Amino acid sequence: MKTLFIVLFSIPFFLSAQIKVKYTDVFEELDSGLLTLRFFNAVTGIPLTGGMVEIDSIGSFETDEEGKMLFPAPTGNGLYRAVVRADGYIPTEFPVEIMAGTLFFNRISVSPKLDLKSVRIVLDWDKAPLDLDAHFQKSSGDGYHISYRNMKVLADGTGKLDIDAMQGYGPETITVNEISTASIYSYSVRDYSNRNANHSGALSESKGTVKVYADGRLLKVFQVPRKKEGTVWNVFTIEQGAIREVHQLTSN
Repeated sequence: MKTLFIVLFSIPFFLSAQIKVKYTDVFEELDSGLLTLRFFNAVTGIPLTGGMVEIDSIGSFETDEEGKMLFPAPTGNGLYRAVVRADGYIPTEFPVEIMAGTLFFNRISVSPKLDLKSVRIVLDWDKAPLDLDAHFQKSSGDGYHISYRNMKVLADGTGKLDIDAMQGYGPETITVNEISTASIYSYSVRDYSNRNANHSGALSESKGTVKVYADGRLLKVFQVPRKKEGTVWNVFTIEQGAIREVHQLTSN
């Protein structure tokens, strides 16, 4: 069970800070006609400063001390390819989705550089639900289950939950230092906030995005299925060293 006093005392302050950031962005965008993207370190959650962001057909921009960058809104809706690069980080490509002149989602967490044998899985989402949980399970041999229940370094020293985000947005990040080709692994996201509401659509509406880093680069990006019911998002498995997409929403 999650620690109750953290939820009771942390949420009001954190939410007020997030609301302040949200409305600051909104007012700034209204005044300037620009759109806002925010970037964060996937392991620590701190803003990514000095990052260079290139958005196809729009331009190149640098993040400030808040991890923020502004860019002119294009005339058309749709998806725009973007890449962020920064010293000490893995270059990360991501889609910028613009709908009716606004951004569908504007928070991106970026992984620091990894050992080539390591895998890092990063979950970002919107302000709600407050608490999404990442789960990484090894189901064969000396199996394990990394989650908020067991977030410290494993007994065999191969992985940990870097951040357990309980107040919306993320990132919630898992780093695994060794993947065996003889074992099967699975990664899922569970909506802890709505765990007792099997027909909830909150997870589907969370704008959840999962990025998988391995071999020193960004390998995969998954986005939660939209307009579906369910509190568990089974995202992918790793079998014989290869990532296999599952991409299904189910109930507990």
